[in-house]
Amino acid sequence: MFEKLKKQIKDKNESNSPQNMSFDFKLFFAYHIAMMILFGARPIEDPFCQAMFALALGGVLFVLSLTNKIKRNWSWPGLSISSIPTTIFNLVFLYLFFAFAAYSMNPKVGVPDFENTELTVLLQDSWAVMQHAFNQPVFTPWFLAGAGIMVFNILTNLKLVCLKKDEFEAQCNGS
Repeated sequence: MFEKLKKQIKDKNESNSPQNMSFDFKLFFAYHIAMMILFGARPIEDPFCQAMFALALGGVLFVLSLTNKIKRNWSWPGLSISSIPTTIFNLVFLYLFFAFAAYSMNPKVGVPDFENTELTVLLQDSWAVMQHAFNQPVFTPWFLAGAGIMVFNILTNLKLVCLKKDEFEAQCNGS
């Protein structure tokens, strides 16, 4: 019994090894490491410039990913029935997560009254609190890293990127 469990764990670990990481997943790690450097060392102090750096880096990584897909003759496997609802859930979760984080990062702003507030008012108020938090150079890279995680997750749901190398290779024609 334990031998079977050990074999399953070993197979799972080999499947999740760094050697089996897709090129897109490696690019995601590069983005995330850059955001952590931006967060920790803060070589860029202006929040707008931090966002522009993240956008430029994302653009470069997108071009690298696209070039790899073209070179490898990748074909999109298409959407599954759960892709769209999962993507919508991820976007709602991202908004809620950022709102929660923004309220937590700003002790001067009280928690909204959920019982006596309309949804549109709550969304407007939370958006204003998030914008204030986004514009703090200490927190901007944190939000950018979170956005990167969520974008990669959405792209994975839409099957535009793969986590594993062998999954990507299975989608390539002639490889």
